[in-house]
Amino acid sequence: MSTNSRTAARELVLSVDVGSTAVKVVAMTREGQIAASASRHYASDSRRPGWVEQHPQQWWEGACAAIRECVANIGAAGGVLLGVSFSGHMSAPVLLGNDGHPVMPSIMIADARSSEETAWLRQEYGETFVAMTGNMPIDAFTVSKLLWIKNNVPDALRRAATLLFPKDFIRYRLSGHLLTDPTDAGNSLLYDAVSGRWSAELIRELGLPERLFPELQPSHGEAGRVSPEAAAATGLPEGLPVFTGAADMACSQLGTGASEDGILAVTLSTSGQAVMRVKGIVSEAVGKLTFHPSAIPGTLYAMGSIFTGGLGVDWAYRMLSDKTQLQAEDYEAIGILSRRMDGIPPGSDGLLFLPFLVGSGTPHFDAVDRASWLGLATGQPKELLLHSVMEGVAYNIREAMELFEASGYPAKRLHLGGGGSKNEVWSRMIGDVLDRPLARLHHRDASAVGASLLAGLGCGWYTSVDEAARIVVSASEPAQPNEGRAQAYGRIYGHYREVYHSLNRYYRATAAENGLSEKL
Repeated sequence: MSTNSRTAARELVLSVDVGSTAVKVVAMTREGQIAASASRHYASDSRRPGWVEQHPQQWWEGACAAIRECVANIGAAGGVLLGVSFSGHMSAPVLLGNDGHPVMPSIMIADARSSEETAWLRQEYGETFVAMTGNMPIDAFTVSKLLWIKNNVPDALRRAATLLFPKDFIRYRLSGHLLTDPTDAGNSLLYDAVSGRWSAELIRELGLPERLFPELQPSHGEAGRVSPEAAAATGLPEGLPVFTGAADMACSQLGTGASEDGILAVTLSTSGQAVMRVKGIVSEAVGKLTFHPSAIPGTLYAMGSIFTGGLGVDWAYRMLSDKTQLQAEDYEAIGILSRRMDGIPPGSDGLLFLPFLVGSGTPHFDAVDRASWLGLATGQPKELLLHSVMEGVAYNIREAMELFEASGYPAKRLHLGGGGSKNEVWSRMIGDVLDRPLARLHHRDASAVGASLLAGLGCGWYTSVDEAARIVVSASEPAQPNEGRAQAYGRIYGHYREVYHSLNRYYRATAAENGLSEKL
C-alpha cells in the first residue's frame, strides 16, 4: 500500500488500474502531475497445477479502499474530480449472473488449464482467427478459457448472463452499466476489428451463448455516472462521469508514448512487454508478435511478450538468498548488488542465462522452453549471476525489437518503463544490448497514466490521444549506448540465439520422452 500527495491542482481525473497483483488508483492533472495515489494488493488462487484464479469481489474491495484513500487526499488538498476511467489486466473473463454477481472465479491470463481447447482451436479455426485478428489462439486469450468453461463447468456458463473483463467489473460496480470496449473485446479473439463488432458467426460456431457478449463502447466514451451506492462505498461524488477505459496494455501504449509512430515502448515488470503502433497485421510476424485493437479508434498495436522480466531477477535472488518471498529490504539488497556490477564486462565472464522460467514468449511462444544457466563455476559472486540474468532478459527484448524492425517498423526511439526501469545498471544494459538510445519514462505506471488520459479525453481536456500524450508523457534525455559494449553484446547475442535453438531441441525431445508435448 502506498499513498503519494503532491501539490494539488483544482481539476483532476481519477484512474483505477486493476492489475494482476494489485489495484492502483491515481489522481492526475491535465499536465500529467500525479496529485495522489493509493493501492491495495490481493492474492491469486492456484488450486491445481497450471491454474491461476482471482475473485472479482476482492478487486472491488481493494478498489473501494484505494479510492477512499485517494479521494480523502484529494479533498484535503482542495482538488476537484471531473471523471474516472479504468485499466485492467487482459483476457480474464468475469461471468456475471442475472443478480450481477460472478458465477465463478476469474481465470487469469497466466492460467494454462485450457491447453486442450487451445490445441483444438488452432487445428480447427486457426486460419479463421489469423484472418480476423492476426493471432493464433494461445491459452492467454479469452476464447480458450470460455471453451474450457463450456466443456468443464457448463453450469456456470448456463447461469452467466454477461461477460465482462476486470476493468469492466469495477466500472459496473460504480455505475451499474454492463459493457466493454474494443481493446478488451479484441483480447477475446471473438471481436472483428474491421467491422467493429463481435463476430456473431464465430461465437455461434463455437457453441458460446451470444447473450454473453456485451455492448461495445469507445475506450474514452462516457459509460454512466457513479451511483449513490457506489458513492457511499468509495467516497466518490455521486453522479461523477464514468468513462469506459481499456485493457492494461492498451492503456500502457498511451501512457508510454507508443501511440506515436516509431516509438518502441518496453515495460519491464514481473514480465516484460514491447509495444509499437502498427498499420496492420504483418503476416510474417503472426505467432511471434500479437496484434491488438488500440484505444485509439481504428488503429492497432503489436506486442512482443517477454514472459520472464523482473521475475528472473526475483527468482535468482530468492534462490541465492534462500528466500521464499521478497520484502523491501531484499529489493534494497538487489540495488546494492546492482551497484557492484559496474566492473562486470558484457557476457558476464562467459556466464549466459536463457530467460524462459515459464516458457518462451516472443518470438518463439514455446511452452517447452525452460530457463538455463550456461557457464556456472565455483566462486562466481551473486552480482555476476544476477548480471547474467539481466543480460538474458535484455537479449529476449532485442529479439522482440528485431522482429518489429523486420516487419517494417524500425524503432526510432526507445522508451523504458515499469519497475525494472528504476535499476540504472539494467537500463543502461538494455540500451547497450539493443544498441539504441534509450529514454526512461518519468511515469512508470503507464497503464494508470493511460487510463487517466482516456478520462481526460472524455472530459474534454484534450482533442486527441496524440495531444494528450504530448502533454502528459515525458521521459529522460535518451542515453546513448556505449559503442564498445554494444559491439560486444552484438557478438554475444549471436551466441545466445545459437544456444537457444540447441536447447529448444533438447527440451522438445525431453518433453516428448516424458509424454508432456501433447499437454503443452
